[in-house]
Amino acid sequence: MQHERRDVRIRGEMMGEYITVGMGASRNKDARQAAIEAATQAVKDLPKAPTCSLVFARADLDPDAVCAGINSVLGKNWIGVSSDKQFNNANGYHPDTSVSVLSICTDYLHFGVSIAENYRRNPEKSAQKAAREAIARCKADKFVDSYIQFTRAKKKDYGCIIRTPPYFMLAFLTGAKIKNGKVVPGHEAEFLNGILNETGPHIPMFGGSASSSFEDYFKGKADNFQFAYGKVYRDSAILVFVVSDLVFYTQVKHGYDASKLFAAVTKLDKSGYDILELNGREPIAEVARLLGMRKKEYLKKAEDLSLRRPLGLVQVEGTAYVKEALPNPDGKTLHSTFKLYPNSILNVLEFNKEKTLNTIKTCLTEAIAEQHGTKPALGLFCVCSGRRPLIKNIESKELNAAKKFRKIPLFGFYSFSEVGSTKKTSAQSHSQTVTSLLIYDKLLSD
Repeated sequence: MQHERRDVRIRGEMMGEYITVGMGASRNKDARQAAIEAATQAVKDLPKAPTCSLVFARADLDPDAVCAGINSVLGKNWIGVSSDKQFNNANGYHPDTSVSVLSICTDYLHFGVSIAENYRRNPEKSAQKAAREAIARCKADKFVDSYIQFTRAKKKDYGCIIRTPPYFMLAFLTGAKIKNGKVVPGHEAEFLNGILNETGPHIPMFGGSASSSFEDYFKGKADNFQFAYGKVYRDSAILVFVVSDLVFYTQVKHGYDASKLFAAVTKLDKSGYDILELNGREPIAEVARLLGMRKKEYLKKAEDLSLRRPLGLVQVEGTAYVKEALPNPDGKTLHSTFKLYPNSILNVLEFNKEKTLNTIKTCLTEAIAEQHGTKPALGLFCVCSGRRPLIKNIESKELNAAKKFRKIPLFGFYSFSEVGSTKKTSAQSHSQTVTSLLIYDKLLSD
């Protein structure tokens, strides 16, 4: 299993010993042609046909045309979703990018893909079924994988082994959309609960929701789509179970600081989305009290405050993850963008501009430190579109903040909901957050 090391990075591509990646992007307004251009660029320097490919497409493109264009180059061995915006090493960030393609070539990652169609009808049950199917469809190399695990057990202590299992899950869901003038939620939290019911709570996970343009969402015309097996899907989730012989690292980061202001969820409606009481009091009045303002003032600034002082769900180890909530029409209760549970503890977070601008940089810095200075061969990122109102031109600014890592192949998209886990916390659906999956050109046994 020992070879002379080869690690060459050019034009956002990485040609390594155990994994090679290629990327392509197009700004062509013709959906089919954009797909062909991006896919052709992604695979042109690969040593052989890609093991798997990931596609992000602008939501206002014709998905059937995108699908036809990708199929003409890659066949049907790829997955993808619509996105708000995209960024990658093929062209950095550009607001007019139509289609981005990542192609991976490796013998050390094995993929099993499943689709949960129309999962909103029963998110948890659909997720359990899809997770079982994805695992069953993963055709791992029993000889190589068992050799890696055998060697790993001989060379590593179990304190190291238990922190990085030889598998992870990719989850690309359907995000919030607007139908007949009404917002239809993606039910991401319930779907992820279904996955964890099947796999257990400790499976590493990365992904996000298929999304529309952020601007279109506020114009009341948001829709999204997914791709798998060379077909277009809507209202569906794409799950990928990955057996990995390579070292990887998942992260969840946001640009907020915790405060000393806390609220317990003491009453919810049956759906878990409407907060009826906080600290035993009327929710809006209680949040206004915590912030030191009158209820009338809070209601005037509610949208801005939901971004600058959002509620964060406190985890067991003390971390707080953003769960935005906005006033209901009754002027008393709050509607959470994510499902909550009774007795949850919420912290009133504080926006930190510097921390927000450096979130991607922080992810990369910590990932490199985790591997004692080894840089990732690939960085996958899902970034919340809702961060845009907080900092003008944040897309280009946060990539510029991470420019010292420009030789690391980065491939990301902007979404309405980010999926991620850490070594300490189970997978969740997040908001105002950056989730990441970093993969290294390094065997788990090394």
